[in-house]
Amino acid sequence: MKNLKNKMFMIFALVALTFSLVPVSALANTSDQWKKAGINPDSNINSSGVFSDLNTLVGVVIAFGGFWIILCLIFAGIKLASAQGGNPQARTAGFVGIGMAFIGGWVIMKAYDIAGFIAGFGG
Repeated sequence: MKNLKNKMFMIFALVALTFSLVPVSALANTSDQWKKAGINPDSNINSSGVFSDLNTLVGVVIAFGGFWIILCLIFAGIKLASAQGGNPQARTAGFVGIGMAFIGGWVIMKAYDIAGFIAGFGG
């Protein structure tokens, strides 16, 4: 146990030493590095291509989530149908699965609103 503590201390010390030895000149020109990458930190998010890329990403997530919810409803329906023999645990699992699929559908339906809330944090 003592050997493990010594190893963990050495790893922590090496990481701390690595980050403390970063030259200041590497951290000084951050805005120039953003501009070299094609990102203007002073511009509006609507004028950059980031907004359209994120809009496309949210659309892909909604499409994938829609298919996932359909699969979850089918699985929960099969689980509920298999509980016809009197298995209360399977019946409960089926009802919970259907309920969770509807909650997931509501979250997917509100994906644009959630993305808008997250985008509002940055500005």
